[in-house]
Amino acid sequence: MPIYVTVYHLDKTIIGKTEGDVTLADIEGYLEDIVKARAVPYRKIFDATGGTSRLTPEDVETLRAKLKEFTQTRDNVGPFAVVTGGDRQGRMANICQTISTADRPMRVFNDIHSARRWLDEELPIS
Repeated sequence: MPIYVTVYHLDKTIIGKTEGDVTLADIEGYLEDIVKARAVPYRKIFDATGGTSRLTPEDVETLRAKLKEFTQTRDNVGPFAVVTGGDRQGRMANICQTISTADRPMRVFNDIHSARRWLDEELPIS
């Protein structure tokens, strides 16, 4: 799977890291992993620097609908930081921007350190 998920229960953080070609099924798997880990409210970093989107325009629309449902059927999905490595014009970064329509704190960052700082401010570990 081109999205590797690591859950840190002690500090309530999830790190998703893309690698290679990323499909709609991979992103759906990422969401399933979060639910299975009972970590939906956790802070999330999605590192898209190593991935290349293979989503079609139809896949993007399907993803948009799934993410809307995902956030609307849960009370708290936690803040979401996307790391693009400065390539905000890249296809994977654009796909991640799809998520920004969700009703939760979300920002795009050039590096993981900035993303972590923002998450610490947005949802401090309690």
